[in-house]
Amino acid sequence: MHKGSLFVGRYEKTAHVAVFDLGGRRLAGGFSFCDEAIGRSSASGLSVDEDRRIWIADEPAGRVRTFTLFGAEVGGLCGSAQAEGAGSDRLGVLGAPVDVAFRGDGDEGTLLVADGGERRYALSQYDQDGKLLRSLRSEGNPMSRFRGLAGVSSLGAFVYAAECGAGRVQVFRDGEFHFLFSVATRKGSFEPTAVAPLADGRMLVTTRGAASALLLVDGSGRLLIQLAEAGSGEGRVENPSDVVIEETGEDRSTRLAVIDRDGERVQVFDLEGGCFGAFLEGGAASTGS
Repeated sequence: MHKGSLFVGRYEKTAHVAVFDLGGRRLAGGFSFCDEAIGRSSASGLSVDEDRRIWIADEPAGRVRTFTLFGAEVGGLCGSAQAEGAGSDRLGVLGAPVDVAFRGDGDEGTLLVADGGERRYALSQYDQDGKLLRSLRSEGNPMSRFRGLAGVSSLGAFVYAAECGAGRVQVFRDGEFHFLFSVATRKGSFEPTAVAPLADGRMLVTTRGAASALLLVDGSGRLLIQLAEAGSGEGRVENPSDVVIEETGEDRSTRLAVIDRDGERVQVFDLEGGCFGAFLEGGAASTGS
């Protein structure tokens, strides 16, 4: 989400990025891309900076790409996954990037990159030229490994890592491990895929699998309310992969966009669990009550 515009990435062999408003109306911009060397790409995760550059995690190609709003590729970070194998786990080497989060403004902004799989060096921070600034340590232990990172986000001094494979969320402050949490569910294991922090410290968490849900937790990770439960109907979620926020300062007017069904559906909620409808990547929209 960037200034009221929602950027949605989808992929099969070719990756596609489209731009919508929260009413489901298709906006100007959007593009497709495919890695020439391996014949496929993905938009596994994306982040938009203040200059409206779009940073995209291209997992199959083992790189992060940077585009203008209209699809001109202008830079990025290139790993060595193809040369060393996606299982490579070395400091400062991209493996299989699954998500990105741009932090800060202008030339001072930095990029967080989350790699999938089981790795010690799965969560790293780079400058815009690709220089490694730091690698965040799982549980604060340099020997511990992240297991199945699915999403990364940040707000202020805090970084939030959705560790789907370990069933937990790790929270970092000023680059150091702060705490971790898990949420007990009735329908299955907790498999977090994304975290969206609110200004007051609360967090929105999406979880996939049999216990698919949209959860609101407090600043310590304690469950406050389940905003949407598992299901295919409108107002329910089916393997959600991301959640983004347009915050207003009031729960009733704040809007949340939740992407599920492998990017085929976007639903808009408020912080009280109200659903305002769903729309599809192709632009078809349905309006809820």
